[in-house]
Amino acid sequence: MTEMKLALLKEQAFSGDARKQCEVGDYYFFSNREDNLKWALYWYSHAAKQGDAAGQYNLAYQYEHGMGVPVDKQKAFYWYRCAAEQGYGAAENGIGDFYHYPGSIPTNVCIAGYWYHRAAQHGDSNGQCNYGIMLQFGELGYVDYKRASYWYSKAVQQEHLRATNNLGFLYEHGLGVEIDEIKAANLYTKAAIGGDGMAQNNLGKLYRRGGGVEKNLREAAYWFAQSALSDYDEGIRNYVRALEHGEGIEKDMVEAAFWREKLIMNRWK
Repeated sequence: MTEMKLALLKEQAFSGDARKQCEVGDYYFFSNREDNLKWALYWYSHAAKQGDAAGQYNLAYQYEHGMGVPVDKQKAFYWYRCAAEQGYGAAENGIGDFYHYPGSIPTNVCIAGYWYHRAAQHGDSNGQCNYGIMLQFGELGYVDYKRASYWYSKAVQQEHLRATNNLGFLYEHGLGVEIDEIKAANLYTKAAIGGDGMAQNNLGKLYRRGGGVEKNLREAAYWFAQSALSDYDEGIRNYVRALEHGEGIEKDMVEAAFWREKLIMNRWK
């Protein structure tokens, strides 16, 4: 953004335009400078207090993650709730996270599911994926693979990596959809290239046994290595196996020992 354009944007923000205040906040937040986060907080605060949902969400995010301000989960929850009540999908997902994971408020999977579902309906890809996970694993008291696949598909359209992996898993195992290992491999590949550790491991397993792809132990070892580098435990175990048995890669007991130690360290995190 040019200095002239920023000056004009600030002039509009100073005049009380909440949307422009949020845009100035965005400028500072995404400037990749730590000292600018406090200015992002300043402008998001002004936008939030005027009822701007995006400003409220962004302010909540900074409080939750301690960006430019000390972590304050209560303030984060308050501002997420303000934005969520206006139907802001990302904030609805944020409220779902607060109820889903142990932290500053008592967990309640039913309430979490309610907010994830609202976020999903409002097009938030994280909400779509999270609601799909709850349906896939029966966190709401029942399993519904078909609806899980529906919401994963919605998130995949927005290139959500974990949803892409999860939809691939449903296709690999024929859960809620017709079994299709080729489609599973394609989905795993897309998520794996994007850096999802679980997908990298799943793709490696397909190459190891020749499911939906031609069996290729070298490719399997490559993807297990990528999964290990992504710090995904099952990927580390499969990479260790490849190293110890020379499956698609030169046998290397020293390297295998290193990754075994990494697994042990992960358990203590």
